[in-house]
This record gives sequence, structure tokens and C-alpha cells, in this order.
Amino acid sequence: MAVLIDWHSHHAAPELLDRVEELGGKRPRGDEEDSPDFGKRLREMDEAGVEIQLVCQTARVDPESWAPEQAVALVRLANDLLAERVAADPQRLFGVISITLKDVAASVAELDRMAARGFRAVLMFPRCDGEIVVDRPETEPLFAKIAALDLPIFLHGGGGRPKDPTLERLEDGGAGVASGLNEAGICEWALRGIASGLFDRHPNLRVVIRSGGGVMPLLLSRLSWPHKGPAGEKRYRDVVREHFAVDTRAPDARTLAFVIDAMGESSVVFGSDYAGGTGPLRASLRAIEELPQPERIKALTERNARRLLRL
Repeated sequence: MAVLIDWHSHHAAPELLDRVEELGGKRPRGDEEDSPDFGKRLREMDEAGVEIQLVCQTARVDPESWAPEQAVALVRLANDLLAERVAADPQRLFGVISITLKDVAASVAELDRMAARGFRAVLMFPRCDGEIVVDRPETEPLFAKIAALDLPIFLHGGGGRPKDPTLERLEDGGAGVASGLNEAGICEWALRGIASGLFDRHPNLRVVIRSGGGVMPLLLSRLSWPHKGPAGEKRYRDVVREHFAVDTRAPDARTLAFVIDAMGESSVVFGSDYAGGTGPLRASLRAIEELPQPERIKALTERNARRLLRL
């Protein structure tokens, strides 16, 4: 029987939320069922049939919106707290490294520090202070280090509102529009990475997009522009399928079936968006169970996850 490896889970450490408030920010909302007691998490994983879970900090704490010194302090604290908590069972709980694009050198050092402590992936937001910077030369040392450590990137929405003052004249200050642009930002990050040669320079780089890939699977059919790489031309959609995977956190089985068909069976991993409660886990499992061959889908997500994590 296939083993479930959950790529998409969060922990809103109370100490991290407190630090945001201490730094002068509004205390982010935690998840009511989240707990620093990861024994509870392990019990709920057992109930859902999840063998391994990758745990990253809550996306509600966004270091890319802070000054560099504060951003570095937040990611270091997030990493230290996660390291303490995944120690509850290091064979089943894997930490995901928090970094900040506000200080590339410090983030490179953080990658080394946390990889040495057994963390297996890197959490990245597509924007930094509302701007997408994946194609800027100053970020290259960060991606070079990620590639050298052979760590997959977990790409989550975030990194601040898009820098567009016209949003303020819209309903709710443009909050509804900004939420949609958050999804567009993930796609733009991917396409800028391709166009700037990121995956040519680092052919082993792999990225997992959260929540069924957002709008990426739907966009793929339109990505016919040829990328001119060192080995010749390859359409953008083919580069996406080669270097990107998506998790199974889809709203229903019909959507999940489309996601798997669009991305290809080698580019899908299990993900639940668990954050302390079993509701998201049950919903993710239900979407798979309602597919025609659920055990086969579970098996291919396990195979893909093991390849990405070198298990």
C-alpha cells in the first residue's frame, strides 16, 4: 500500500507570532487547532494515514514585508522553532527552511545551517516587498546554494501586495484584486525564472507549487513560447513540467483529475495544507478517494515525493 508524504503543512508557532507583535506589527492570526505539541500532529497523521509530513512556517508571517534585519530575525526564529518541534519524530517530520530575499547572504547561511540540521526543502514566496525578483542577478547566490544542496523549493503565495498604487482606489482597497494577483505572481515567478535561464544554470532545481499549482495547470496550454536554452528550444510549458510539481490540495476530485492530467503524473505530490486540524487533510484525501484509481494516485505521489526528497 502506498505511503502518503504530505508536502503542504504549516505551523504557526506562538513565539513567532509574538515576535511579529514585538517588532511593531499586527499579531498574525494563528490556527485554532494548531499546537506546539507535535505529538498531536503525529496522532492526526496516523489517523489520516500520512507517514511523513513536511512542515513550514505559517504563511501569515511574511518576512518579505519587513526590513532586512527584522526579516532575517524572523526566519531564523521560525527555523529554530520548527527544528525543536520536528524533533518529536525526525523520521516522520521534516522541516522546511524559511529564508528571506531581503538578505541573500544571510539566507544562504541559513540554508547551510538548517540543511545541516536535516531540513529537506526551502519555503519561498514569489514576491519581495511586492516585487518579483527571481530574475535579478543579486538572487543568484541563493539559487546556486539551493541547487548545490539539492533542496526542492516549496513555492507558496506571499511576499507582500503587488506594488500598484491604483489598487487603493478599488473596493476594499484592492484586497480582492491583490488576492487574485497573488496567484498570478506564482506564475510570473515561474516564467521569469525560465526566461532568465534559472533552470539552464541549475538543471537540478525543482519547485513544488502549493494548492494544486493555483492557476498554473490551467495556464499550461497557453505557454507555447519557445525557451532558447543551451540544448536548443523547448516550449515554456515543457520546462514547467520538467522542473515544477504541484500538490494535490484541490477543492474536489474533478479539479484534481484535471491538475494531474495537465501537469503529468510525474509532477504531482500529495499536499493537504494541514495547519493543526484534520479538516484539510480529510478534504485532500476525499478528493483522491473519489478518483477512479485512488491507490494508483497515492502511489505515484509517493514515488514523486521520494524522488524530490531523495528518500
